[in-house]
Amino acid sequence: MNGKARLRPAVKRQSITGRNWLTGVVILLLVVNILVLARSAELISFPGEVSDTELLKAGASALADYYEAQAVRLGLDRNTAVREALAKFKFEISKANDAQSIANTIGYYGRATADVLEREQENRRREAVVSIINSDPSVTSVTGQAIISVMAGQDGRIVVDDASRVLPTHVIDAIQRHPVLQGLSNPIDVEISSGKANVVTVRTMQDRVRILRDEVEALRVALDEVRRFSGRASMTGRGIVVSVYDAEGGFSGDEVVQENDIRDIVNELFAAGAQAVEVGGQRLTPTSSIRSAGAQILVNQRPIPVNPVVIKAIGDPEVLDSSLDLIANSLRRWGIRMEVERFESLSVSAYHAQ
Repeated sequence: MNGKARLRPAVKRQSITGRNWLTGVVILLLVVNILVLARSAELISFPGEVSDTELLKAGASALADYYEAQAVRLGLDRNTAVREALAKFKFEISKANDAQSIANTIGYYGRATADVLEREQENRRREAVVSIINSDPSVTSVTGQAIISVMAGQDGRIVVDDASRVLPTHVIDAIQRHPVLQGLSNPIDVEISSGKANVVTVRTMQDRVRILRDEVEALRVALDEVRRFSGRASMTGRGIVVSVYDAEGGFSGDEVVQENDIRDIVNELFAAGAQAVEVGGQRLTPTSSIRSAGAQILVNQRPIPVNPVVIKAIGDPEVLDSSLDLIANSLRRWGIRMEVERFESLSVSAYHAQ
C-alpha cells in the first residue's frame, strides 16, 4: 500500500514576469474569489479544515469529558460501574468513524453513561439515609415496623415523612442537611423493622423502566449495525469513489473492464477495511454477485453503467486509495484507467431486493 492511486494529468506551471505581472494579479484575484464562493457554498473544503464527522466526534468526546467531570464532582470517580461506563463510552467514540456510528454511540453509550451516573448517585443517597438512621441508638429500640419516606419538597428542600414518629429530631435534621441528598429526585422509602433500617425497594419502578429502555435501545443499535453492515441500510461516512474506464478505443476483452476486474477491486477494498461498497449504484451484500452477460456487467443480477464503472466505498480514504495501487498498475498495462477521489462525507445506498 504505497503511494496513491489517484491519477491526474500533469499541470504545466508558468512563471509570471515582466509585463505579465498585472495579468497575474487579476487572475489571482479571480481564483481567490471563486474559491471563497465555492467554500461558502460548501462545494469545497480547504486543507486543515475540520470535517463534520470530526466535529461530531469532538462533540462526543466533550460529552464524555463532561460526564467524567460530573463523576468527580459527585464523588463517583472511583465507582467501578461509573468507570466502566465511561471507559466503554470513550472506546466506542474512538472506534466510530462515520457520522451515523458516532450518533449511535452518543445515543446509546452516552445515555447509558448518564444513567449509570444517576443510578449510582441514587444508590449513594439510599445508603446515606439508611446509614444515618441506623447510626442512632434509639432505632434499635423500635418495636414493630415503621416506614420512613425521604423526598424533595416543592421548594427543593428535603422532607422526611415519619408518620410513626420514631426518628429523633437530630436524625431528621442530619438527613435534611446531608450534602449527598441535595438534588434528590426519586423518593427513598426506608423500613425500620426489628431495630434496623433497610431500603424498601432497591429498584424503583423508574429503575425497571430504565433497564427495559436500555435493553430495547441496545437491541435497536445492534439491529441498525447489522442492517448497515449487511447492506440493508444506507451508510454515510468518509470514503472514496473509484471510476474505472475502458482503454481508449479499446474493443478486445483485455481492453475493456471485465467482471473479474471489478471483483478484484471490491475484494481489495473490503480487505482494506471498507465498511460498505456500492458498484454501479448497487449496494453489495454478503450474497451479492458480480458477473458478465455479454457486453453487460451484472451486479445483484442487474446491469450497471459502464465506462466508467463507478464504485463507492466507505472507510478510511487514504487506506482505501492506497490499497488499489497494485490493481491500478496492473490494469494500466491494458490501457484501462482508474481514477480515485477521496471524500470526507460520502453516502452509499441500501440494498433493494428485486
